[in-house]
Amino acid sequence: MFLEEYPHSLKVVRSETVVDKSVYPWKEVVTESEHTIQGFMDTPTSSQQINYHNLNITLDRVLYIPFNTDITRSDVFFYGDVKYKFKGDLQDQGGQNEVLSAPVERS
Repeated sequence: MFLEEYPHSLKVVRSETVVDKSVYPWKEVVTESEHTIQGFMDTPTSSQQINYHNLNITLDRVLYIPFNTDITRSDVFFYGDVKYKFKGDLQDQGGQNEVLSAPVERS
């Protein structure tokens, strides 16, 4: 991983709900885990903003991360003190299995 390409540290928070069936009534237990990844938080271009606006989707930033980074669409992440969530799927940028990109918004 090249730090020049991915200069931003992002704290990923993953929540998982597990149903405990060993007791009755069943209990739902929510667990949270955190880890840090490197990425690049970019400001969207004017054309990206117009395209998303025409689809009635709010777009604050575009996230670029290395392929196979441990993050999913249901995760939330922090860049600085700001919490972000995904507005779309992670997409293989250029189809080369090197860089993923996704639209994100403040949460």
